Amino acid sequence: MRREDLTILISGFLLVTTALLLIVLEPRVSSLIPPKRPAPVSSQLLTDPFLQYPTSDSVQVVWFTEFEGTDHSVRWGRLGQSPEATQGNWPNQAAAVTTQLSRTREDDKSRINHPDFKDLKGVVPRPIWRHQATVVGLTPGQRVPYQVTSTPPDGPPAESRVFTLAATPPAGQSLKILLTSDHQNMPMTAANLQKVQETIGQVDAVFLAGDLVNIPDRASEWFDDSRGNGFFPCLQGRADFPLEREEQITRYRGGELIQHAPLFPALGNHEVMGRFSQTAPLNDQYNQPHPREVAIRRYDANAEFFNPNRDDAVRRQWIIDNSFNSDTYEEIFSLPTSVVPNPEQPETTSRYYAVSFGDVRLVSLYVTQIWRLHSLSPTARGVTKSEKPT
Repeated sequence: MRREDLTILISGFLLVTTALLLIVLEPRVSSLIPPKRPAPVSSQLLTDPFLQYPTSDSVQVVWFTEFEGTDHSVRWGRLGQSPEATQGNWPNQAAAVTTQLSRTREDDKSRINHPDFKDLKGVVPRPIWRHQATVVGLTPGQRVPYQVTSTPPDGPPAESRVFTLAATPPAGQSLKILLTSDHQNMPMTAANLQKVQETIGQVDAVFLAGDLVNIPDRASEWFDDSRGNGFFPCLQGRADFPLEREEQITRYRGGELIQHAPLFPALGNHEVMGRFSQTAPLNDQYNQPHPREVAIRRYDANAEFFNPNRDDAVRRQWIIDNSFNSDTYEEIFSLPTSVVPNPEQPETTSRYYAVSFGDVRLVSLYVTQIWRLHSLSPTARGVTKSEKPT
């Protein structure tokens, strides 16, 4: 039985100015022409840079490539310097920290036009590297231009276009905040985000309340879905999605938003994967989000078979691989963290967080219901079953 597609998100906002957008269209996906593959940001970068976790004097800049490369860095200008006036004049630079995403993969359900992933018959890893650099010395309320660069192993440095960034806004500053959710490579996502940019212009932040993609370990849903509506392309104005209405076809590119504004996502059920497998289709893995306590019981009942040497590290990894996880989501984003008491091993989490942004207090809770209730007790409560009155 497939789990119910339900995301429960509780977000608290105090003194928030939110831009609401209603688009009344009745389009359908065009059957007349195939969507084009989104044009690459440059010859080598997989995404444009985007902004994360701003403070009063800094902000994180993140981007992705399909090579490990060298010399990944961000360069930024001075206060009052316009993007057009940079012309290679960058007084500031910071090196990036590079990590490889551990669970991004593709399979025969992936919609991808990529020379390395043609005619897939099973699940294959897709190597993707994440680069994160910290821009410091910022003044609240003031924007500066920036650009990122990465050097591939066999070519010249790949540079992004020039965008702008800022620290957390000061108290009292008027804000335009986009509140959105459930992108999931949906047909209207690119159109909606393009209309945000066209009608509102540059926003100050994006609050994304869960369900960013459908299958979080499927890399193409994040980066380059061949239909033209991947997650990052839609939020960076690089989508290419055709909609047909009254026999007229319009192609939507999304909005150039998160290159200039920090993205604050929340975990929905579509950011959670189930039991890890090297062979099972990704959809099947998504639909096996076993609770950790169930995995522990299974392990304890067969410990001699799973771990004959009684290695604690083997036990921990087996339980992790055989229960639900949000690893890819957590590896992609940089969010505030807190310490979680864990009897297995102390850890920090960004699965829930609270942060101040100008006059806004954003509280994001990790309360998504990712599986149907696994107990039929009369007092148990869940997505499809309420507690019986006493």
